[in-house]
Amino acid sequence: MVQAGDPWTPRFNGLEQFIKPPMTYWFAWLGYSMGGFSEWTARLPSAFSFGASIVLVGWMGWVIGGRMRGWIAALLFASMAEPYALGRQILMDPILSFWTTASLACLVGVAMRRQPDLLGWLFFLCLGCGFLAKGPMAWVVPGSAAVFWTFFSRKDPLAKRLPLLFGVPVAVGVGLSWFFLQALKFPPLWAYFLGYELVDRFGSTIHGRHKPWWFFLPVLAVGALPWSGFLVSLGQEAGRRIWRGEASNLGRALAFGFLFSFAVVSLSGSKLLTYILPLFPLVALGISWLLCQKGSSAFGWGVTRGFFLAYGPALWSLRFFWEDARLVTPHPLYLGLVTLAGWAYVFWSLRPNAQRPRAKLVLIGALLCLCFWHGASLQMNRINDLLGRQASVRALGEMAKASGASRFFIYRAHAGGFLFVLNQPVWFHLADAFIQIPPSKEATDRIFDRPEELFRGLERGEKVVGITLRHNFAKSFDPSRWSILGRAGQFYLVEATAP
Repeated sequence: MVQAGDPWTPRFNGLEQFIKPPMTYWFAWLGYSMGGFSEWTARLPSAFSFGASIVLVGWMGWVIGGRMRGWIAALLFASMAEPYALGRQILMDPILSFWTTASLACLVGVAMRRQPDLLGWLFFLCLGCGFLAKGPMAWVVPGSAAVFWTFFSRKDPLAKRLPLLFGVPVAVGVGLSWFFLQALKFPPLWAYFLGYELVDRFGSTIHGRHKPWWFFLPVLAVGALPWSGFLVSLGQEAGRRIWRGEASNLGRALAFGFLFSFAVVSLSGSKLLTYILPLFPLVALGISWLLCQKGSSAFGWGVTRGFFLAYGPALWSLRFFWEDARLVTPHPLYLGLVTLAGWAYVFWSLRPNAQRPRAKLVLIGALLCLCFWHGASLQMNRINDLLGRQASVRALGEMAKASGASRFFIYRAHAGGFLFVLNQPVWFHLADAFIQIPPSKEATDRIFDRPEELFRGLERGEKVVGITLRHNFAKSFDPSRWSILGRAGQFYLVEATAP
């Protein structure tokens, strides 16, 4: 987009791409334009979105329950495994999560009568921007919470109302603007946007991401570590308060909004673990509410302490249960430090001479967990081969650049990092093309079906280097002709010369 001078049409490998809304591409385009092409500028939008979401979660907790609850909510969210991990990756989900969190913050501000007129308008503007970030899911979480809050507060004469009459057109107009303009420019996109990306994604398994209905239950439990144990107590206490009529209208709306959104993604025909990222701000708010009650959760603290006790030893013991981990493990110094730090935290939190304040337990635990997560991220070069299809292919791209090959390719693999490092169009299989409109002749000439076609137009002895998945190499490449140059997770870097 930067090289073409066209920020409105996303491109991938020289092809116009419409598989996702444009906002993440716009942020990347802005970062590249201002800071140049680098991993730092590429990851900055996700990191900024994660940081801004932490601030918004803290603000919501503060507005609802005071400063201490705000700090606890922010720390809980910042230290949860899935928000932290995805906040470092070049994905659309952190940016989507920011806009859904911003929408929820506006709703909380309206409900708590904090500049409700302005925040009411901003609520719908954030909905529209969220749709431009990743489509309809941007409306599910805050939209369902807003519907429930409007219903529960209908008899409250002091409750401020959302400007539905004018706000809904704003959300729809902003959210659909880019899609409408692109479909006018490229008419085949009407069927693609409405059919394949909307109806088929939620109502069928055509996207190849079918999972059982309970798929997001373990994802939520793992993603909320080290605070997962509080989810059980949170559900029990929230259900009891709602059943007895002791919950506020806003509390009920947020609870039912969470349940409705979780049901929507669970019933969808397409599931990825990233789909529930927008729900973690509500989880952090809920756990902060639970921890600020008079009672506490012995089970929740037990799971948290168990995590800190087991984290280091569990990483070390993987070598005995996972064959690939025998030679690829985190650095012994990292394992030793996290084990000692985790055990020290548990010992400190259980000392009988004083009852530790819950805020201090959360503060120390969250900061310690952030050190764990960041330390693990610094170990990625050592454990990259354990990440399967999520492994970084940066090193393979650098090897390919240094190989002196005349042609590069990607075969049946999602390897955007390979393209990022090469910074040039490559040959690709039709299944990797994501074609929604007829491609240019230049792009068509780079499409191939079988590996033998990669030598088309090359002189004898010229090298071809590319990336594919391990099982695709075994299935489609002749090992007597192709050699493996490197490996990263499930990815192989392979090479051959033109006959």
